[in-house]
Amino acid sequence: MAARRTPASVPSSPPSEKAGRGRPPVISSERLLEVAREVFLERGMRATTSEVAERAGVSEGTVFHRFKSKVVLFREAMHFDPEQLPQLMGNTIDGIEQLEIREALIKLATGLLDVGRVAMPLMMMTWSNPDECGTQDEKKRAGYREVTKRFATFFEQKMNEGKLRRMDAEIFTRAFMGSIHHYCMTELTQQNTGEFALPEGMFVRGLVDLFLTGAAPQQEIPTPAGSARRLVRG
Repeated sequence: MAARRTPASVPSSPPSEKAGRGRPPVISSERLLEVAREVFLERGMRATTSEVAERAGVSEGTVFHRFKSKVVLFREAMHFDPEQLPQLMGNTIDGIEQLEIREALIKLATGLLDVGRVAMPLMMMTWSNPDECGTQDEKKRAGYREVTKRFATFFEQKMNEGKLRRMDAEIFTRAFMGSIHHYCMTELTQQNTGEFALPEGMFVRGLVDLFLTGAAPQQEIPTPAGSARRLVRG
């Protein structure tokens, strides 16, 4: 009687059900914020939470589990508290009082650009998400009034020293700050399009030259008697 053949050993067939993904990768909140900062610096406000998650190697759900919204993630990643914006703007004027006027204005413009590049995306994101924006209470409004007054006082001082032509210090302040705001907004909204491309250094130098020399030929600059010297109302 023939001996029964023992079947050859064959590899086990793969399970019919798809293998599970296993435990999700572990990432610290600190590392997640580092990755988010990298993405936001590269992509600006166009960056999405899914891009952050992909770069970090986690699910988008993990991002939202740690940070309830893109606005909060941006705020934490960029180390920026909107409540501190007036103070940050005011800090840009620290230490420039003793500088030569051109150097002082260049440093001031550069500092405001650094603040604006972080503040502008967050402002735009909060405007599009009213629930995140909150209300602008009297404390916030007072902060903006105070920083505007501080800038105007600085420009008024330079006018008194003969470093700037006599004019309305508040108008000077609003025009200077408005130019910085426009550059930040254009840089943000036209990112990667190549339109309105203007290097920061060229912009800052040109802006300072404009404010120092004006646009009219020297002999045509009007000097009306009793020109305004108004400062921002407190």
